[in-house]
Amino acid sequence: MKINARGTNQQASAPYNRRVVLDLIRQQGAMSRKDIVDSVSLSPQTVTNITNDLEAIGLIVSRRLKADKVRGQPPIEFMLNPGAGGAIGISLENGKASAALVSLVGEVLQRRHVEVDTADPQRVLLAMVDLVRELRRGAQERIWGIGVALPGPLVATEVSFIGPTSLEGWSDLSVIDDLRHATGLPVFYSVDSVAGALGETLFGVAKSLDNFFYLHMGMGLGGVLVDNRSAYRGASGNATEIGHIPVVKGGRECYCGNAGCLERYVSLYSLAEALGVDNGGIHECPISQWIEQADQPAFAAWCEQAAACLRDAVCTIENMLDPHTIVIGGSAPKALVAHLVQLAQPLARSVRGGVAGAAQRIMLSEHEQDSSILGAAVLPLYDMLSPRLDVLQSERRSEVDAAELLGQQRLAGGL
Repeated sequence: MKINARGTNQQASAPYNRRVVLDLIRQQGAMSRKDIVDSVSLSPQTVTNITNDLEAIGLIVSRRLKADKVRGQPPIEFMLNPGAGGAIGISLENGKASAALVSLVGEVLQRRHVEVDTADPQRVLLAMVDLVRELRRGAQERIWGIGVALPGPLVATEVSFIGPTSLEGWSDLSVIDDLRHATGLPVFYSVDSVAGALGETLFGVAKSLDNFFYLHMGMGLGGVLVDNRSAYRGASGNATEIGHIPVVKGGRECYCGNAGCLERYVSLYSLAEALGVDNGGIHECPISQWIEQADQPAFAAWCEQAAACLRDAVCTIENMLDPHTIVIGGSAPKALVAHLVQLAQPLARSVRGGVAGAAQRIMLSEHEQDSSILGAAVLPLYDMLSPRLDVLQSERRSEVDAAELLGQQRLAGGL
C-alpha cells in the first residue's frame, strides 16, 4: 500500500508527526515500530515517543506478535483503537436529515433518519439537535465532534440555494453555529461531495490513493478533485458543481438558469421526475428488481440517457484533470450506479484510456447509501487521522489532551 507522508524530526512539527504515524497505522491496519521507522523519515526515538503518546491517550492499542522460535521478545504492533471514540455525521438532503454515530475506524454504530422541511433552517436545527441527542444517549464512546454534509454551493452565487436538489430558502449557514452552541460539541461542515470524498480517502476504496475524482450522486450531482489527499475547492469554495455543467445542447431547463445541465439527467431527482414519483418515494422504488427484469420502460429509458451523459462526463473529467480514477458514491443505490456504469461501456477515449484499464477508470463506493453519512462523520476526524502540512504553522498551546496532542482545532469550521 502506498505511503502518503513523511515526518520531520524538527521538534516544532510534533502534531504533524503524530498525524503521519496515526495515518500510517490506519492505512496499514497494524504496524510495528520498526515498520513505521522504515516507512517514514523519523528517528526510532521519535517513533517510540509518538506511539507511547498515542497509546497513553487511547487512540492506538498494542499487541505482541506470536513468537517464531527466535531469540528475544517478539515485536509489538500497533493498531487504531476502535473504542477510542467516534463522531456524529449528519447528511442533509431536500426533505430529509440522516445521521449516524461512526467509530474511529469507520464503523457505523448507530443510524437515525427523519423527514424534515429543509426549507426552514430552524426546523432543520431542531431535527439535528434531536438526532444528536438520540445518538449520544446510546453512545459509550467519546464524541469528537459533529460533521454536517450539505448540498452545495455553500458560498452565495447566481445558482446558490436554488431548486429541488439544494437547501432552498437558506440565506446563510448560521444554523451550524447554532448547532455547536446547542450541543456543546465542535461542528464541522462541508459540501456533501467534499465530505464523501474525504470519507473515501479515510475509510473507503480510495484510502491508498493520493489522487482521484469523486462523483457524488444523490438527489443532485456533485464532484470534487482530491489531490495529495486534499479536496480542491476553488477560488470561493464552489469547485464541486459538476452537476451544473451543460452537457445537452438545448436540453432540459435547469433550476440554475441554464439548460441541459448534467444533474438534470444524472441524479435521483431526475430519475424521480422520469418515474413521476416524489423525492422521498424514489428510495422506495424496487430499482434492483427493475434492473434484473427490465420490465419498467420509463426506468430503462432514463438509464439509457443517464448512462450516455455519464459517459460524456467521465471523458470530460479525465481529459481535464487526468485523475488516477473516478470514485462514484453518494446516496444513490449502488445497484443503480453499477447499472449506469455498465451501460456507459465502452467508455469514450480519453487521456486515461490505455493508461488505466476500464475497471480502474471508475470505482464504486463500498458504503452503499451510507456514503453521505460516513463522509459527514469523517469531517471531525479528518484533522486527527490525516496529516496536513498546515499543522506546522498552527498555534501551540500548553494544555495537553487528546485533541491538542494531535494538533486538532477545537473551533467549528468548514472543511
